[in-house]
Amino acid sequence: MPVRGVIFDMGGTLLHYNAPDATWEETENTGARPVYALLRDAGYSLPPEDEALARAWRHALSLWNSIATASVEDLKLGRQIRLMAALWGIADLPDDLVERAGLAYIGAIRAHVYPLEGAADTLAALRQRGLRVGLLSNTYWPGRYHLDDLERFGLLPYLEHLVFSGDVEAWKPGREAFALSLDALGLAPDEAVYVGDSLYFDVWGAQQAGLRAVWIEQRHRWMPDGLEATPDATIQSLAQLVTVVEQWR
Repeated sequence: MPVRGVIFDMGGTLLHYNAPDATWEETENTGARPVYALLRDAGYSLPPEDEALARAWRHALSLWNSIATASVEDLKLGRQIRLMAALWGIADLPDDLVERAGLAYIGAIRAHVYPLEGAADTLAALRQRGLRVGLLSNTYWPGRYHLDDLERFGLLPYLEHLVFSGDVEAWKPGREAFALSLDALGLAPDEAVYVGDSLYFDVWGAQQAGLRAVWIEQRHRWMPDGLEATPDATIQSLAQLVTVVEQWR
């Protein structure tokens, strides 16, 4: 079937949530560090900061590596703050501190958000061609914060429907997450293209749900053991996407 719509991943695809040249670990530390300071200033006894950040990073890495089988109850910002605090020896964090810590974590990372080159122009070009355009993002942050980021960089007006996994409790690479976007945009799977930077969550997941998948090429090609994914197309920049989609129309 001819392509009628394009659905985008967000982090690493439309917006960078890592500061330039920062590693994923450094970005997680950026968020965890103010949480640590908040709890320390609240009088809690904590492990040394370097050790605490290392524990938080190992937890974050484990979470994302096992997200396909994780409990949806764990995939919420408040729950992750409580788990981080537990790693630091705090068994029962009051609700008000959980909320403040979550805002501190989000705020520190959001300070470094910036759009990928060509993001707005690419979205505009797709909409000008009459294509349906949506977004499906794996995130345990409340979606309203991501809406603010997309609005801040002029991307939100081009996106007809947005799905944030933590809000709807449906996660890539699961088919249900892709179905939510397809249904909202009125697209059959074979009429849609999914664009993302992860071979597993974005390429493999989209293809399992019946969509074509475009991979924004990365140096790291992580896939779970035993799985393989071959993108329907590979691009090095968003500027190349319109040409690919035109060929499929």
